[in-house]
Amino acid sequence: MGWLELGCPTEAAAEVERMSVFGRFHPEAMVVRWTIHARAGQWQRAGDLARIFTKVTPNQAGAWICLAYSLFRMNRPLEAWLQLMPQTSVFPKVSAIPYMLACFASHMGHAKETEKWLARSAELGGPTQIPDGNFDSAALALLSPQQRTSKAAAKVAVAFRSGVFWPA
Repeated sequence: MGWLELGCPTEAAAEVERMSVFGRFHPEAMVVRWTIHARAGQWQRAGDLARIFTKVTPNQAGAWICLAYSLFRMNRPLEAWLQLMPQTSVFPKVSAIPYMLACFASHMGHAKETEKWLARSAELGGPTQIPDGNFDSAALALLSPQQRTSKAAAKVAVAFRSGVFWPA
């Protein structure tokens, strides 16, 4: 994520292009590629890439988080919910998943589900509320270093905190 962290998406994209075909499908490279599209607001492309990411590395929480958020940004919150919901049992210690489910539920107007998933996020040491009740304005502190279960999930957390999901 070096170039992206420096605010240089063009250089990041060029670096990805220099990678081998196999290297482009490494979980960290997939997150970088997804982040490039997300920062550009290319949510369809980001979603397409995230779907591939979930097929190539279904054991990476970051893949599912990228897919769900892409779907949400394409105004498909129910589909985002349905993709992420089964992952609660696959990644039971990743607080970002119940938090995102709470955000999706809130967006869809389901107060009881919102409370349920915020409580689960809190149990895992994650966020306990949605600022202003608005997912897009939330400054997610998704994963603390102790909660990171994979390098890819950690990279997604960096992307969330760096503002990729809520461009200025």
